[in-house]
Amino acid sequence: MKTQFFLLLMLLSATFPTFSQVNEVPFTLDDRDRIIRTEEQVNSLRNEMNAKFEAVDQRFETLNWGIGILVALMLFLLGYIIWDRRTALNPIQVKTIILEERVRKLEHISKEQAKKDPVFAELLRAAGLL
Repeated sequence: MKTQFFLLLMLLSATFPTFSQVNEVPFTLDDRDRIIRTEEQVNSLRNEMNAKFEAVDQRFETLNWGIGILVALMLFLLGYIIWDRRTALNPIQVKTIILEERVRKLEHISKEQAKKDPVFAELLRAAGLL
């Protein structure tokens, strides 16, 4: 008797959960309209977001152009500075070479004269040139 009662109890407990799942929630026209309105709102929000992203993209393009122009100007300025320094130093280098050549000639002449004139040689030694 106990086993039959236990079996009956098990059979009834197995069927109760199936009955609780049978109850369906009715889907009304209001629910359908609410879903449609929600989809429309999502679409409008998506369109607004796309417009804002396009505006941000345009700002970044403008920023990239500005940075490119600034970098190009800096490189141009650097090139101009290098060119200006070279052209400004060139005449000085030429004058320096000419003066060094004249000094070498004068030293050579002075040494030759010092071989002939002992007073002149003593003066050069005193000055530290010989």
